[in-house]
Amino acid sequence: MKKTVKELATNICLTVGHRDRIYEAIEKIAGDKETMLACVVDEQNVLRGVITPKELLKVIEVREYGATRSPFFEGPEVLHFLTSRYAEDIMTGPISVKADDEIEKAINVMLDEGFYEVPITDKDGKLIGEISYFSIITSSIDYLSRE
Repeated sequence: MKKTVKELATNICLTVGHRDRIYEAIEKIAGDKETMLACVVDEQNVLRGVITPKELLKVIEVREYGATRSPFFEGPEVLHFLTSRYAEDIMTGPISVKADDEIEKAINVMLDEGFYEVPITDKDGKLIGEISYFSIITSSIDYLSRE
């Protein structure tokens, strides 16, 4: 029998409001020190997007250091980061799995997107938790030791 996401899920995930100012989102993320992914939610706790360390570093590089590096940045992207005000302005689209999905789906999202955690949403898109690579590899230790 295959494992499902809910078997390894945790309800602990870092959330920021979609209308949080960028500095507020960065404060929350920096204060957490345990997750690599911030889930951006609206007032109804619906997942609107995610903020990864890559987005944060791009914003900081442009805004604080005035630097840009090719090939990551082009004119429109630099302008976007300079004029962004809210978490929703720097997030990427909502990427998630459902609680009843098989673990393989979460692994594929992690590998395809370069994430260490993946948000879990219900059928209405509301955030209910996350699954991390650590919970996946920890759950596989017994299996791997039998090989």
